[in-house]
Amino acid sequence: MALKKVKRKVVSKNPKTLLLYGAPKVGKTTMLSKLDNCLIIDTEQGANMLEGYIETINSREELVNLLKEATEGHEFDYVAIDTIDKIAEWAEQSVCEEEGVSAIQDLAFGKGFALARNKVLNTVKYLRQLFPYVILIGHRKWAQAVLESKAMVQPESLDLTGKLKNMIMADSDAIGYVYRDDEKDDLMISFKANESLEAGSRCEHLRGKEMKFNWKLIYKESK
Repeated sequence: MALKKVKRKVVSKNPKTLLLYGAPKVGKTTMLSKLDNCLIIDTEQGANMLEGYIETINSREELVNLLKEATEGHEFDYVAIDTIDKIAEWAEQSVCEEEGVSAIQDLAFGKGFALARNKVLNTVKYLRQLFPYVILIGHRKWAQAVLESKAMVQPESLDLTGKLKNMIMADSDAIGYVYRDDEKDDLMISFKANESLEAGSRCEHLRGKEMKFNWKLIYKESK
């Protein structure tokens, strides 16, 4: 049978994987607690003063056990990892224990970094299979000016190691930078990339937008 030429309609408007990063204590975790039907996996005890569906996790082993429970069934529309930085740290510790080294740098030819990276990416992949929507919260890496033969700006970005950061960002449907408007005291989110900021979105309603942080503006079809 010949291949038919059929144009597919849009399958999903909302970001399946949403990556958010910004300054510490700017209000990211507070906003997560306001998202209906969202399971917050708190890895840094940053949600102790908030009310919500919060699971405090202190190790990779505890995370694995929680996800095993989720495979048996759950009622959440969203899951949030707060933070992805801690997941990466635990992955590195796990690799060191498995390989019998004190630091992943001790493994030749970048093997340690690759093993840790795969653990983090597999965790995110598994979350995507278990939950309709995944939210990753990360710390920010400050923008830097690098002076060599000419001035060059390294944009403000997610504070993870090179390849892992790039792959996490590539797998995310939307990347938002969260900050506070000091004049209005509004919590803002930017999906607009420029030379000093890494952000963006595949979602038409978020692409190039800078707006007040409102979940209904991000998940257009949310309950």
